[in-house]
Amino acid sequence: MNEHASLDDGSLVARVVEGDEGAWVEVRRRHALLVRSVVVRVLDERRATEAVLDELPTIDERVWDRVARNDASILRLWNGGRLAPYLAVLARQEAERHIEDETPAAPLMAHLPTPIHLARDSTVADGGATKLEGVLARLEPRAGAMVRLRQRGLGLGEIAATLGQPRTAVREDLEQLAARLAKAHGGPDATPAWSVLLDAVTVPARVDVALRTEDDGAFRRMRSLVEASWRRLRERTLLERVGWTPGPLQDAAQLAAFVDGSLRGSARAKAEGHLMTCRRSVDAVAMLVMDLRGASLLRAAAHLHDDVALAAACLATTRFRSASALAARAAHLGVEQGARLDRLARAASALQGGERDSVEEPSRVRTTLVPSDDEAPLVALEALAAGEPSDAYRAIDDHAAKQTVGLRLRMLAAASGPDLPEARRIARSFADPTGSDPGLLDDALAVIALPENRPLPVEVLTERLRDVVRDAIRLVITASS
Repeated sequence: MNEHASLDDGSLVARVVEGDEGAWVEVRRRHALLVRSVVVRVLDERRATEAVLDELPTIDERVWDRVARNDASILRLWNGGRLAPYLAVLARQEAERHIEDETPAAPLMAHLPTPIHLARDSTVADGGATKLEGVLARLEPRAGAMVRLRQRGLGLGEIAATLGQPRTAVREDLEQLAARLAKAHGGPDATPAWSVLLDAVTVPARVDVALRTEDDGAFRRMRSLVEASWRRLRERTLLERVGWTPGPLQDAAQLAAFVDGSLRGSARAKAEGHLMTCRRSVDAVAMLVMDLRGASLLRAAAHLHDDVALAAACLATTRFRSASALAARAAHLGVEQGARLDRLARAASALQGGERDSVEEPSRVRTTLVPSDDEAPLVALEALAAGEPSDAYRAIDDHAAKQTVGLRLRMLAAASGPDLPEARRIARSFADPTGSDPGLLDDALAVIALPENRPLPVEVLTERLRDVVRDAIRLVITASS
């Protein structure tokens, strides 16, 4: 038995800096997938070509060479807490150094979906974005940091965790920001639209905005203008190269400790102050949060082929191109989960912009009338992404619906038209916030918020399906081969 496998990270690092080769091997084994997943994410962000994986081995080795340099002296700077976030920071730094002089940065953000009812009007976007820049420049530092975190793709819960504040307090602050932005662009009636963009709405309010968008042409046009301006602003902001204002979050160890929550007391207060006054620190924090989103899936898939684990992490962090490439590579080697993750990546990618016709492979319900229990959720998700709710509903039988992901898909498919009473029946059974799975609860609240005999708006369905994807990933990697 490997004597180092039972040691915690702190004990391992202590042995590494003392020259214990076995401890070094264990550190690399334990954190290899996380480091590679961060490198893949950076490549996906920065490379415009399809061959984003070609440089992975080179950069991966470069990261570990940096960690090992000078008797692993960089590990002596680690302040405790969790080692994984610290290595993730180092991995991103090294990967960016490798390619920063070769390729301009792509937008370094998670993809936020565009509701299909909203046109992307480039004609008005520039003017709206310029107006918004003036508003954001006058915001107090905390509000400016929250907006930038949202621009980087963080949701309400992640913003609250980053700031160390309750979700309710952060939501109230974001709602006030939405009102200010609406006053500057769109008018008072635009406040709900801005609240959606800032992720400051409850599920019922989100449904209400979607229904109004479908029914009210003037409101739909206003949302289209607001959405276009916001996206153009994000493009400008995130492609802008900003420098560091000196402060604690420049230090990799402090940055990692801030994100993992182990930085406490006056040290955390100083880091929070730095976050409010330095845009570069906001970006660094946001990217680390994003890089760590897939960590739990990496652990769950550690027993599988490495490409499957990496594909799962890429899917969880909306890097669909790399997820599909990794999954396809695993599938080519005969790994069953690889083929399923590839299909899932394609469906998830189609959901990002609400474009139904981008699903390359149509639903398999018609050709596989009774899919297996493992296959049924994937078939249903593909069908819903392709705009085929009836096919999705048929794919999930009572047995498949015993799994959470199957139940969620059955309810969402039914709520999209095939069986509205059934959707409401399921929703009422799982609308208790004290006992339901969080994703299932939000699905249920969305269905309950619908007027009688009204199907789920497509943009809400798309949003809920994007949330289902993570459950579907876990189902794929835990299913028996």
